[in-house]
Amino acid sequence: MEGLGSASVGLVANPESSKDIRRVVTYASTVPNHEKVNRLRRVLVGLSATAVQTVYYFPDAVGLVPQAADRLALPFALVPLDLPVTGTAEDTSAAAQALTALGAGCLITLGGDGTARAAVKGSRTLPLLPLSTGTNNAFPLLIEPTLAGLAAGSVATVAPQSWGYRPLLEVWRNDECVDLALVDVAAVAATLGGRAVWEIERVRAVATTQLAPGTVGLSAVGGHLGLPVPQGTLAVGVTLGPAGAIMRAPIAPGTIADVPVLDYAWLADGAAFALPSGTVLALDGERELVARDDARWSVRPVAAGVPVVHIEPALLACTRAVDSYA
Repeated sequence: MEGLGSASVGLVANPESSKDIRRVVTYASTVPNHEKVNRLRRVLVGLSATAVQTVYYFPDAVGLVPQAADRLALPFALVPLDLPVTGTAEDTSAAAQALTALGAGCLITLGGDGTARAAVKGSRTLPLLPLSTGTNNAFPLLIEPTLAGLAAGSVATVAPQSWGYRPLLEVWRNDECVDLALVDVAAVAATLGGRAVWEIERVRAVATTQLAPGTVGLSAVGGHLGLPVPQGTLAVGVTLGPAGAIMRAPIAPGTIADVPVLDYAWLADGAAFALPSGTVLALDGERELVARDDARWSVRPVAAGVPVVHIEPALLACTRAVDSYA
C-alpha cells in the first residue's frame, strides 16, 4: 500500500494503574487486570484491521498483553521489547524511548495521567494515544479501545500526520528544567505519607493546563475558576490560602472540596509561575520533588508539548484506505 508510515505500533499497559491510596480515601474505582486484558484485546482487534506489520509491547510482570493476545489470530508480529522489568514508572519511560529508536509510528498507553506522563518523559516526539484506566484521567482519552487500535494503526501507516500537540508543564529549578507534568503541578505542605495528593488544605499553589470544567483532581482548581480565558493562554497558576475566596471543585472522584483561592495568573507559552519553596511538588497528582528553600522553583507551560493522536482524522483515513466495498 502506498504512503505507509513506519507500520509499527507500541503498546504499554500499566498493571498498577487505578490502584493507589485514593481508593481508600475517596470514591475512586479500581480497574482490575482482567478488565485491562479485555480492553487490550479490543485494541489488538482494532490494530488487526489496519496495515500495521509489528506491534511492540512492554513485557510487564503480569503479562497483560500476551493474555489479551491469547487465541487471537493476529495478522502482525507481536514482539516484546527487550527491556528489564522494574515495576516502576521507569518501565514506561524506557519503553517509549526504545520505541522511538525503533521508529514506531504511535504508542498506545493503558493507564492514567501518571502512565502518560512516564511515556512522555521517555519521548516527546512519539505520537501518543493514551487510553484511560487510572485514577484521575484528565489527560488520557475515554474512547472505545477498538477505535483506539484502529486510530493508532492508521497513524502508523496511512495517516502519519493525524496528531497534534497538547501543552505540558515544565518544572524549573533556578535556570534548569528538572521535570515535567501533563496536567498539573501542585506545591503541597511538606508531609510524610503516600505519594497521592487529595488533601486540599495542604495545597499552597497549583498550575494546570486544564482551563475548563470537565476534569477531576487538582486540575479542577483551574477548570472551575469560572473566568473567561484570555487568547493564547496555555495554563493557569492558582495560589491558595486560608484567607482566599472559596470556590468548589471536584478534587478527587466523589469528592467536592472548598478551595480557598488567593490569586491566579494566566500563563502563555514559556511564562513562569513561581512555586513556594519549602513544599513538596506533586506532578500530575503524585509527590515527586522537594522544593527546597535554597532554590527558585517555577512552572512554565510549553505549547509544543505532547504529540497526541487526533482520533477522528485518523479514523477517517482508515475509511479512505479501503480500496473497495463489497
